[in-house]
Amino acid sequence: MDDVTSLLSDMDLRNQNHCERRIHELERLIEAKLTTIRAIIDLQAERSVTLLASSDKAILKAEIATEKRFESVNEFRQALTDQTKTFITRVEFEAMRDTSGSRAEAISSRLDKIEGKAVGLNAGWIYLLGGLSAVATVVAVVVAIFAQ
Repeated sequence: MDDVTSLLSDMDLRNQNHCERRIHELERLIEAKLTTIRAIIDLQAERSVTLLASSDKAILKAEIATEKRFESVNEFRQALTDQTKTFITRVEFEAMRDTSGSRAEAISSRLDKIEGKAVGLNAGWIYLLGGLSAVATVVAVVVAIFAQ
């Protein structure tokens, strides 16, 4: 029985050594895996920080571009507002149009009168020349009759 006890004791010792080695090996593997996982987590954290910084820069650039675009839109609006201040209103335009129409009618009436006078003067000259021609003809006939 001592042999059996001794054999059992040896087997127990071997099993215990084997288990301890196995546990130690598993602990080493677990530690290696944890180290790898920690490295991956640290790398992901660095990437996240880099991505957040890049994202912040992109957002800032977009905000600046939007601000500049709105500034140019506001400048355009201001230019249109300034320009519309110099335009005449519809009421002013209609008043000017009506006044211009009245002036045009008055000028047309004056021109008609002037043309009428000119036509009358031309007719007077024609009558005068016709009368002088008739008198000259009569004088020429009288002189021709008395000269014979």
